Amino acid sequence: MDLDGDGKLEILSGSLPGEIYCFHRKSNGVYGAGEVLKDTTGKPINVGRASAVAVADWNGDGRPDLIIGNIDGAVFVVLNEGTTQKPAWGRAQRLRADGRDIVAEGTRAGPFVADWDGDGKLDLILGSGSGKVVWFRNTGSTQKPQLTLAGTLVEAASGKQLNPGDIPTRSGQTTKVWVADWNGDGRPDLIVGDDNSYGKEYRGFVWVYLRKGP
Repeated sequence: MDLDGDGKLEILSGSLPGEIYCFHRKSNGVYGAGEVLKDTTGKPINVGRASAVAVADWNGDGRPDLIIGNIDGAVFVVLNEGTTQKPAWGRAQRLRADGRDIVAEGTRAGPFVADWDGDGKLDLILGSGSGKVVWFRNTGSTQKPQLTLAGTLVEAASGKQLNPGDIPTRSGQTTKVWVADWNGDGRPDLIVGDDNSYGKEYRGFVWVYLRKGP
């Protein structure tokens, strides 16, 4: 994501303490040290521990905004009140759907923003601690999104303990998602990272769920 309009892609990352880090790409292609993003008051942006961040023009003003999930399952939007070249991050606002605060199942919200249904408006795709991936459809407008829970894209993981050497057949818990046309058929697919750890062995897999419907 080109966060500051300089023509070079930045890397954004959440963190266990909750701060959001931006890694700027240098002219030689190497990324510099992470810089903590701060709001317009000069305070680090932090909506809670184990933050996960996505970037999208949430309110259709042509400027990149931040969508952030935390360990409690909450999801926030931080609007860019500056410009494309000089972002100025405003106050974090809780995202709601159907009149209620969004809470990821099993906590640990992993948000991504994409036009899932092809209507030209950005939707929220949300991973979770349980492993479930859900779709919140934007039933409002490009400038004033309104979310409603539209359905489950990936069911929650069973939580069944794997034995050493076992290979899982589907994504596990603590899912983080990305949307892209993986197989070039013109339809958005899901790329899902997970936590398939057991015992003292920590491991995660990356899965592709291909879109079959229209």
